Amino acid sequence: MTSLPAKEIYAALEREFRPWECTEVFSTMGLQFDHTEEVRKVYTATFVSDEVMDQIESRGDTHCLLFTHHPVSQKKDLTKDSPPLTEELVERLRKSCISVFNYHIPLDRVSPWSPGTNLAKAMGLTPYEAFYEQNLVKMGLLCHTPFATQTQFAQAAEQTLGHPVKLYRYGDEQLPGGKIALMGGGASNPNIYAWLKEKGINLFFTGMSSPNIPWCARNHVNAKAAGVSIVGGTHYSTEKYAVMEMVKFFEGLGLESEFLPETPNFEEL
Repeated sequence: MTSLPAKEIYAALEREFRPWECTEVFSTMGLQFDHTEEVRKVYTATFVSDEVMDQIESRGDTHCLLFTHHPVSQKKDLTKDSPPLTEELVERLRKSCISVFNYHIPLDRVSPWSPGTNLAKAMGLTPYEAFYEQNLVKMGLLCHTPFATQTQFAQAAEQTLGHPVKLYRYGDEQLPGGKIALMGGGASNPNIYAWLKEKGINLFFTGMSSPNIPWCARNHVNAKAAGVSIVGGTHYSTEKYAVMEMVKFFEGLGLESEFLPETPNFEEL
């Protein structure tokens, strides 16, 4: 492995993800902090957090790139917007010469790198159609599964994610044709459930599912009315597979790369 000029890495990311083809929900997209001209190693993570920075500092690495899916830390208060990064965390990044680059919507778009594609792969599912358009891209997938029932699927999800999931059972136990829908992170559009029912699907697998989250509450009303169950697996755990896969992207550029795990927020279930 070798080092590369940071600008070459940013250019490679833009060529692959074409950020100009979408819009964004955050105020920034792409390079967040420019703290090194030469990158010796790339770390990938789902969020920018003290937990992630602790791991980088414990390795003693400097002059690195932190590539994340989100430009913020995980929410602690699920009723509020994501808070800005603390001054302390920003200063830690600066002192270690860690640049930060994030793609949120560009990474969410269905592709070999996306959360949906890699969550499906981890679960042993076979995608056959993309759905859920937001910010000019499609993020969700309809999938064939090897499972016959909702219980079997939820049990498999727990085994894959490595922690409990939450099944809100609004649909029949049997999975018609073994099909399900999935979208990593969270899906705020409450109109998808009637559409999924028309497509012969009665189970939707996503990250944030708690009805205590304001925008999730209306989803449960519509899901119950449509007879479509919801399985929640947390925001982090359903999206981490994308940045895990991104290790291969950076290794393909000749760079040492490593994924950094984080702790899920189980209040999201």
